[in-house]
Amino acid sequence: MSPLVRAFAEPGRGPLRLLFALALATGNPSCGDDAQGSWAFPTAISPVPAGTYPQYRLDPTHQGLSPPGTSLGSSLTLVWQTAPLAIGNYPASKSSPAVDVDRVYVGVDDGQLIALDRSNGTVTWRFQTHRYPVEMATTDSLHLGIHGSPALDDRNVYIGDYSGYLYAVDKLSGGLVWERQLGGSIGASPVVLGNFVFIAVEYPDPDGKVFVVLAQTGEVVWSTPSLGDHPHSSVSIDVSRGLLFVGANNGLFFCFDYVRRQQQWVYQTGAAVKSTAAVFGDTVYVTSWDTKLHGLAIATGEPQLEFATTAASMSSPSVYQNAVYFGSSDGLLYAVDTRDGHLDWAFQSQGPIMSSPTVIQDSALVAIGSWDRHLYLLDLATGELRQSIAFAAAVTSVPVAVGDSLFVNDDAGTVYAFRDADGAGN
Repeated sequence: MSPLVRAFAEPGRGPLRLLFALALATGNPSCGDDAQGSWAFPTAISPVPAGTYPQYRLDPTHQGLSPPGTSLGSSLTLVWQTAPLAIGNYPASKSSPAVDVDRVYVGVDDGQLIALDRSNGTVTWRFQTHRYPVEMATTDSLHLGIHGSPALDDRNVYIGDYSGYLYAVDKLSGGLVWERQLGGSIGASPVVLGNFVFIAVEYPDPDGKVFVVLAQTGEVVWSTPSLGDHPHSSVSIDVSRGLLFVGANNGLFFCFDYVRRQQQWVYQTGAAVKSTAAVFGDTVYVTSWDTKLHGLAIATGEPQLEFATTAASMSSPSVYQNAVYFGSSDGLLYAVDTRDGHLDWAFQSQGPIMSSPTVIQDSALVAIGSWDRHLYLLDLATGELRQSIAFAAAVTSVPVAVGDSLFVNDDAGTVYAFRDADGAGN
């Protein structure tokens, strides 16, 4: 079992919320009385608007569930697909779609954020980040551009690029609202919580931090201390406790109190943490390149569950009821019982799984992509294959299921929309 290091732990501390009249990370005073009301952190996650999937893994807990009311059968049919939007490749999972009632938003390795018409897949607008001219001038096949997935609120779409900028872009027009360079690169997805955006940022050293910024202006509210290596995973949040979680390439998995602005604990896994954690009840689950799924007590960081696969994992776990689902580079999708850590079932694909599963709870299905160029729909309880869909390239992004539709993009940057053959459309 990996050693555990605790810092600043406060056992038994109940939920605490303060008006965030705090200095900025630079030590300057707050932005003024007119912004004061927006500096209170939410104590609960707002319901996801009907028919939408607004950010990576749906909400800040990153449990990997589809929105309530999502209903898919095992006979998905193709509604539309785009032309390939990518210009190269890179050895990491790709940007996954975010969806509102009108559009599908996705980041591309050329550094563009693209909005597609949800009904037919046509391009509504393109936003070129600072990374776009860099990628267009690169002649080899490695293109970094945008790694993370977009996040939406009612006005803007937020995205980071590999030049270290975080952007707010108007959802309707695709025009820039604000931008802020926070570091050397951003490979993680932004997380929207109320009036705040949380983002993991990488420095060339290598090092990194998590930043909390105001969604309206991009103004920095707080940043964590240095993490010691690149945080490529996205931030997960326990809203009721005011805690955030993030992993880094040094194998450390951190818990910070973002209200009191202090580290709670840090857990040492055996290798780089590339996945995004899932917060569920009193436990946080995360995978590591040490081949293991780790379940840690939120209050203390003490290990509660450990399950070993046969290869490294960068697949983010999904948790539903008494099971946690995650993929591995050994090509297997695992379902592990959260109560005692035994294996419920495993499904073998024909390539490494870098994608993360989406649990479609109302249909008792789990969807996962694989390097073998397939998307799989599996029975949630047994792992039995319900449908397999072939693609022209590997599927490392996360499938997004909402309503009676499923959206996914492959490594060529082709975005696909599928619909339940028995559904009326959404």
